[in-house]
Amino acid sequence: MKMLMIVFHRSIVERIHALLKEYDVNAFTELHNVAGKGETGPTVQFFLSPGANSMILVVVSEQLAYRLIDGFTRLKAEQGIGQHDHVHVFLLPCEQVV
Repeated sequence: MKMLMIVFHRSIVERIHALLKEYDVNAFTELHNVAGKGETGPTVQFFLSPGANSMILVVVSEQLAYRLIDGFTRLKAEQGIGQHDHVHVFLLPCEQVV
């Protein structure tokens, strides 16, 4: 099993959900108003900031994880996601213990 941690600007949430649906991903955890600081500076200055990020955690098989990564790579290239509509995808090993 693999966990994908998908961090994205909330302005592209519909595109992220559409991609997950395209790959039949029906179970995930979504966090809103995720604060942080990166190359472009802080993401949230105050509650419900227009610069807010969201994060989705999804656990899938290794094969599906790599298919999703290809899908996110394609999404980023095809839709011209820029600096303010960023998406970052991280791959982590995952083992359910309870």
